[in-house]
Amino acid sequence: MEKIAAKLGRQDWLKIGLQILVEKGVEAVRVEPLAKLLCVTRGSFYWHFKNRDDLLEAMLQEWETLNTDRIIENVEALDSNPRDKLLSLLEIAAQDDDRLEKAIRIWAVNDLKAETTIARVDKRRLDYLQNLFLQIGFSNTDAKVRAQVAYSVRLGWFMMASSIESLGRLAEIRLVYKILTQH
Repeated sequence: MEKIAAKLGRQDWLKIGLQILVEKGVEAVRVEPLAKLLCVTRGSFYWHFKNRDDLLEAMLQEWETLNTDRIIENVEALDSNPRDKLLSLLEIAAQDDDRLEKAIRIWAVNDLKAETTIARVDKRRLDYLQNLFLQIGFSNTDAKVRAQVAYSVRLGWFMMASSIESLGRLAEIRLVYKILTQH
């Protein structure tokens, strides 16, 4: 166990915290059970986090970083035009299994920090989508509405508990893209 604890880092705690969040909800994200899953003592946890709230805040930040910041960075890094960037972004969203997105949004129903994070993430995502539509050549109003429709489709997938597999979603999102990019 000593060797495992020595190698255990902050990211390991975040990863297991997010996994438990997805599988069992935020109430199950507790220090002692996480330590048992990682085969370490609670002392390892306190090396990386002040307390459970610190872990929960870090989990929200990790979700925002992975599911928004990095995706936007990756799309922006593409050497392509705004239409191709938009399609790439929509395809990335279509391939997400939505489990973490759903868990975060359920958590936010009763947690102000999670709700605030979601509001910031939603705004960032919508602003980015709107900007892509503006770059394609739509007016500000048209770009805003198209961004809202595209984002609503993405959120609707997990709200409907859709059983459509990734390939089906890719086909759907390509049709949504075609519809939303017509002038």
